[in-house]
Amino acid sequence: MKIDDSMKKEIQEEMETIQAPSSLYTFAKNIKEESVMKVDFVKTKERKRSWRKFQFAVAAVISLSVLTASAFLNPTMAEMVSKIPYVGQVFQKPIQIVITEVLEKEGYNTTGVGMSRWEDMTLFDIQLKGTEEYVNQEEDNVLAILSGVLEKRGYDNYELTISETNEISPVLAEIFNQRAEIGEKLKSELQVAGYTILDVNAYSPIIKVYIPVTDEAKKAEINTVANEFLESNGSLKSVHIITKDVSVEELETKWMPVITSIEEELYLKKEYRVDDIRYTFKPEKVSITIKLNMNTSHTEAKEAVNKIHERITEFLNSEEVKIKTDNQGYELIIQDKNGKDFQF
Repeated sequence: MKIDDSMKKEIQEEMETIQAPSSLYTFAKNIKEESVMKVDFVKTKERKRSWRKFQFAVAAVISLSVLTASAFLNPTMAEMVSKIPYVGQVFQKPIQIVITEVLEKEGYNTTGVGMSRWEDMTLFDIQLKGTEEYVNQEEDNVLAILSGVLEKRGYDNYELTISETNEISPVLAEIFNQRAEIGEKLKSELQVAGYTILDVNAYSPIIKVYIPVTDEAKKAEINTVANEFLESNGSLKSVHIITKDVSVEELETKWMPVITSIEEELYLKKEYRVDDIRYTFKPEKVSITIKLNMNTSHTEAKEAVNKIHERITEFLNSEEVKIKTDNQGYELIIQDKNGKDFQF
């Protein structure tokens, strides 16, 4: 059925109000080669899963982002991480890669393994290629397989859901293609003009152009050139120039395999009682703050803190990590749920 221009225009205008994350950029550039959108999402399901360890309802949350937001959710470092010897159970191949490989061996075709946090639990959403009827038929078998995989790693703090791949509509596909094209053209135009451009995200209502901190003095120039280009190409979008510290980004990339290992180990085991993990990257040191879901007076607090401190410091002081991070300095902070530091 042909989509009329009025409907297309209405959807386009609606899309302009959506704040799409920059992590969508890489995916959308390749959308011409993709027939489905691999989104990381969590949604409430009412299907019966009597074998599951955890039963709870999760409000529907749909995020147009691919698996990039943090190292914990990002499989792009999988190959690098899998080559590094691990201490205990850290530095293994990331679990989302393991899930994909196991299901492929069992004959299932996955189109995405979403991972996110909800309150104190890690949520997995496994997207299978196929119809809703097919997914319903295979769901219990897939969940049983993955439950065994996770338990073998000692993980007991998770929830699994299975969903069918969502086809992207022709209208959205065309809109994303248009945005990808304008972003690529703008980046090329600015580079030809002699500016160093790190990235361009054309998927938000305001186009974001990222430049190095060293070029901050040229922000006004770049803004003018970018807006002139958009105007000449009939685009009503405006531009926001953002400076990025390249050295910090390089530091984050260097630490990404380490972060992946820490987050998987701590988030997927109940014994650690971890609520959140935050990082601050600076040339002099990397700060790792682990927040627990209990206060300092809790009877299990001391045991959990000592266990985390011992495990993570042993890991960070290992030769494998020192080599990977060029012996970068670090500080480890463990806090209670109110943000009060534990002493160890």
